[in-house]
Amino acid sequence: MERITFSTPSLFADHHVMAVRKKLLEVNGVEGVIASSMYRDVTIDFDPAKTSAEALQEAVEGAGYPIGVEPDISGAVAAHEDGSSWNTKIHRLTTTHAADRAMSGDFRNY
Repeated sequence: MERITFSTPSLFADHHVMAVRKKLLEVNGVEGVIASSMYRDVTIDFDPAKTSAEALQEAVEGAGYPIGVEPDISGAVAAHEDGSSWNTKIHRLTTTHAADRAMSGDFRNY
């Protein structure tokens, strides 16, 4: 058994973690996956006789999470028209998939 950890800077929400885990657990030879949106990394225990680090990297990137690549947040933060620092607009970087909202219930009233 071998263990490898990939840095995944764009992995910053729980639904990202679930997507990566699902994709990796479909790979023959993967024994365990620890994905963290807090640390933005993925640790994989795998059997090197059945899969390779390259195949695991392809699976993570195939799920939409490039290894070691910071997400493009240009334009995500825009200062207020008067340039004041206390009034900064921060644009949402992600969207919640409709299926996730349906499973979680309606939390707009909280």
